[in-house]
Amino acid sequence: MDKEMKIKSSLLVFMLSLLLVATALGGCKFTSQGDPDTNKNPGADQPQTVTIEAALYFSDDQAEYLVPEKRTLKIKEGDDELLASKIVEGLIAGPESKDLQPTIPAESKLLSLKISNGIADVNFNDALKSNHPGGSAGETMTLYSLINSLTEISSIDKVQLLIEGKKVETLAGHMDTSEPLERNTDIIKK
Repeated sequence: MDKEMKIKSSLLVFMLSLLLVATALGGCKFTSQGDPDTNKNPGADQPQTVTIEAALYFSDDQAEYLVPEKRTLKIKEGDDELLASKIVEGLIAGPESKDLQPTIPAESKLLSLKISNGIADVNFNDALKSNHPGGSAGETMTLYSLINSLTEISSIDKVQLLIEGKKVETLAGHMDTSEPLERNTDIIKK
């Protein structure tokens, strides 16, 4: 019995040692082959690129109404600031249709765009103001082209215009732009 007991004890110690070694090795990652967790589904944690159809609003030929023009934009999913920036850049580039008129001076540049608590702070260089053609109709078309286009994004309710990082009282002397402005559907051509 003594000999049989020693064999069983030795076998038990051997099995426990194997179990400990297997557990220790099982918890290790081998970096020479790459991280197995990231190789299973590469890019799983990174946002996916999506295609979105956005409505950009441009002026009709009489500067009375805004008309939506559809654009297809590719962005990282859930990146509303990038989407909003692409919309503003599209407005600066102007309409594709010959029946529509640009609303933002071509020399304008978007300096930054931040969305917080439903308000998009849209910061332009001074060219938006200094190169603006003026007039109440022109100012209305510019502002509501921007506002109506951006408020198509669900996370934006209002737009605050900034020039060189500062609020301005007015763009062309006819509308108060010192506070965030809301969407105006009355100006959209039906």
